Amino acid sequence: MILLTGATGFLGRHLVDEFLAQGHELRLLVRNASDRTLPWGNLVEVVSGDILDPLILAQAMEGVETVVHAAAVVSFARKKRNTLKQANVTGTARVVDACLATGVNKLLHISSISATGRAGKGEWVDESTKWQDNASHDLYGQTKRAAELEIHRGIAEGLHAVMLNPGVILGPGDWTTGPPKIFQTIHKGLAFYNGAITGFVGVKDVAKAALMVLEKPISAGERFILVSENLAQKEMLSMIAHAIGAAPPRYKLPPALAPIVGIIAETWSELRGKEALITRGLMRAANNVTYFNGEKATKDLGLSYTPIQKVIEETAAVFLEEMMK
Repeated sequence: MILLTGATGFLGRHLVDEFLAQGHELRLLVRNASDRTLPWGNLVEVVSGDILDPLILAQAMEGVETVVHAAAVVSFARKKRNTLKQANVTGTARVVDACLATGVNKLLHISSISATGRAGKGEWVDESTKWQDNASHDLYGQTKRAAELEIHRGIAEGLHAVMLNPGVILGPGDWTTGPPKIFQTIHKGLAFYNGAITGFVGVKDVAKAALMVLEKPISAGERFILVSENLAQKEMLSMIAHAIGAAPPRYKLPPALAPIVGIIAETWSELRGKEALITRGLMRAANNVTYFNGEKATKDLGLSYTPIQKVIEETAAVFLEEMMK
């Protein structure tokens, strides 16, 4: 039996589909489950509750051999600081404690490349790159790094835990939030791009890698960066625009203006009582160039990455079909 947290999120739904397709028994920990309509029906068990509740976690882990912890809050807005810390750090600590208390055999933590170190100019980030506390890490990355420290604490106390660090995940989902929202944004019209370069991976590849980690004898404390390709933002946005028949962004946002745009956008959203989609944290990283090496997952897990062009084309086909309904 596998317990999955974060099943209703973008990645979580794909994890459920992959695990079920391979015949695994699944139990989902879902917040306010009675208020949700889940697409899997009787194929899964559902426990309603929050990862911050130790009693609910203990109940959810009864008879469970493996826990996949994918629940997290992704935000770059200052007003979400406490929410990020509670969900990503405290929530992970509670999951670790519950695993130790109930004797779970293995914990797989879905982390992020935001929690990895940063290499020097001309170097690539891999699993051995050391974390350094500096301004290059946004608040989300800091909370994911703190969550990983909780995982290492659990390992020191005897827990068998492994981590996956996916890049920017692309794939179909709720087009109004998370990574899938970029398809809707480009469809509506996006004029500007920035100079950032980072790592991307298809959501189905992340789900496959998660299953591989569970089925292989991986040592405790191992991590795997999941990055298919490193792309400039302009290239990635243009690929999406071409796939959905939209105009690609034409204007590069000058680096000097990026922080100012972030401050204005974030302040304006806060005044309107809405969550900022463009924040100073995002704009601070708007021109960061970081190359990630995802080859360890290929060598040790046997993961064959889907080319990002194909990921985008397949996602675009789903997007266009749903837009026509």
